[in-house]
Amino acid sequence: MQQLISRQDILKGLPQKNLDNKDTTSLKWKEDLIEFFYDKNLNNCLEIGTCRGVTTRVLSYLFNEVYTIEFNPGRLNDARDFCNDLDNIHYILGDVYADDTYSAFPDTFDAVVIDCMHLYPQVIADINRALSFFDKDKGIYLIFDDYGHPESIGVKTAVDEAIQSGLAVEAA
Repeated sequence: MQQLISRQDILKGLPQKNLDNKDTTSLKWKEDLIEFFYDKNLNNCLEIGTCRGVTTRVLSYLFNEVYTIEFNPGRLNDARDFCNDLDNIHYILGDVYADDTYSAFPDTFDAVVIDCMHLYPQVIADINRALSFFDKDKGIYLIFDDYGHPESIGVKTAVDEAIQSGLAVEAA
């Protein structure tokens, strides 16, 4: 985790989701993420889908270590550049749906951010992958992007089914 800074300072300089930055999460989503995790003092987080590293940067202030996976080399380099002043991020170039991508990861994570493919089969695969890092003594937080987005019904359907199957919800 980077030096503890204020919630507002974490957001300074981050782009708002708009036509030029349509592939990032909204500042409201990031604010909610910060508010929920700011005082939890958790060790590590896996981010499934790095994109350009904007959410990765926020995560680096909330967790001691962040592991982030991106399949696009250009985007991963953009993320490295965007977060070049941070030293607690492990960048992995790989396919999030390939087992060998995860071969050198910790056995457990405190949280997993799922923001990759927003199609039902892939979200189900992401949930199952995330749960493979579950620590029965500590639990695990699963964080989703676009659950309420009207065009991301794959995310909503997969999450709703996971909840119906017993995944517990802790709202911010």
